[in-house]
Amino acid sequence: MPEHHTIAGVATGSPDGGVAIIRVSGSEALSIAKALIMGELPAPRVLAVRRLVVGGERALVGVMPGPRSFTGEDVVELHVHAGARNVGQILEAVLEAGAVAAQAGDFTRRAFGNRRLSLDQAEGIAALIGAQTQAALDQARRLVAGELGREVEAVRQKVELLRVEIEANLDFPEDVDARDEARFAATAASLGEAVEGWLAGFERGRLARSRARVVIAGPPNAGKSALFNALLGRRRALVSATAGTTRDYVEAELTLEGRELCLVDTAGLRESADNIEVAGVELGREQIASADVIVWVEGADQSVGLSRDDHDNLNIAAGASLIRVENKQELGRRRPEWIGVSAEPGTELEPLRRAIADAVTLGGEQWIGLARHRDRAREASPTRLGPCR
Repeated sequence: MPEHHTIAGVATGSPDGGVAIIRVSGSEALSIAKALIMGELPAPRVLAVRRLVVGGERALVGVMPGPRSFTGEDVVELHVHAGARNVGQILEAVLEAGAVAAQAGDFTRRAFGNRRLSLDQAEGIAALIGAQTQAALDQARRLVAGELGREVEAVRQKVELLRVEIEANLDFPEDVDARDEARFAATAASLGEAVEGWLAGFERGRLARSRARVVIAGPPNAGKSALFNALLGRRRALVSATAGTTRDYVEAELTLEGRELCLVDTAGLRESADNIEVAGVELGREQIASADVIVWVEGADQSVGLSRDDHDNLNIAAGASLIRVENKQELGRRRPEWIGVSAEPGTELEPLRRAIADAVTLGGEQWIGLARHRDRAREASPTRLGPCR
């Protein structure tokens, strides 16, 4: 799918770095480069110093003839000194020589159009550029490497082989026995599980692209704010022995095992005649509803177990992981099946940290983090198609 015009743009990020790369791609890339360079073009795929006609700039010049280039077209790269004015003047000269300014994603779009990249790899490049967390970066790299594409292709080939076998047996039904039918059913079920696994991975992909929200909730005076500060390793929330001190939610960034999280402290959940406290409790419920992980905290000096109201509060967070924590271990243990902690300074919080990290860990599996991937998987899902008859 060749394009008719040659495009040019800055392929690097901030112009304030040491070096900027101006990329030119298209049928006129070589002739445009010749017009800007004093002397001959370097040999293909060899970086060489050349002087440009623009201000006598010395640049590293690379020539990548198509189709063996990123875009599949003739490509020239000019590695020049950075700086917005310098880069701008050189790019303007490239455009005056016949190129058209590239828009965001144009080089990758041409690589896809010329079959140098698959669609999922092209999407992976966009995901890599926009990655805000380490997990998102890791998974974007897997997309760029083509891991998801290879996995999908492997399933597609198995589906095609199964289809051929079933059609052949339909032509010769007398040769089909119960063992064949059982094998076909088992293979179809296995392939369906693979598709369902991709769909289940969409939520993990969403968590990877954003900071998972870990909400600390529970009754008043359970030591939630003290635990919040202890996890952060600094004082961020006001702590008091008076129940109901926290009226608004407080959030802060927390990094656990390479994952960037948003840790949220909320007001104690209880009935109150204080209008301000009621508003704070309602804000807390809103935070619980948006949580990816809920750390439910009760003090060792408080009643054992979750009340009906507690369950009602937790039920508004459908799909969130729940971690039950008994705080104030210096008073003794009453809930041995819960994670026991003490928010006192110097207390070991590693079991809780590990539990939170496990709740948001994606593992090394491939997930589908993009809506297009999810929609295509839904189209192939056996749940959507219904059982085989």
